[in-house]
Amino acid sequence: MIINGKKIKAKDFAKMAGVSRKTIVKYYAMPREQYEKEAAEKRQLAFELRSSGLKWREVAEQMDTTLDSAMAYYRRYLALQEKQI
Repeated sequence: MIINGKKIKAKDFAKMAGVSRKTIVKYYAMPREQYEKEAAEKRQLAFELRSSGLKWREVAEQMDTTLDSAMAYYRRYLALQEKQI
């Protein structure tokens, strides 16, 4: 999870807050359906941006993510499409 721009593990955050890790996950985690929907949207966006002719750096900037993440979203999109055939 990201707090104040820093990535903190749920275990460490729980220790700071004096609660269990499970409590932190329960309050901050998003439902699985929502996570899967957002992930599918990001994969689709990466595919569309790259297919429109943008360079990887431009795709990453448009998605507000890293270059490697943008490429990973694109590859996962292709892999899932190939699996469905």
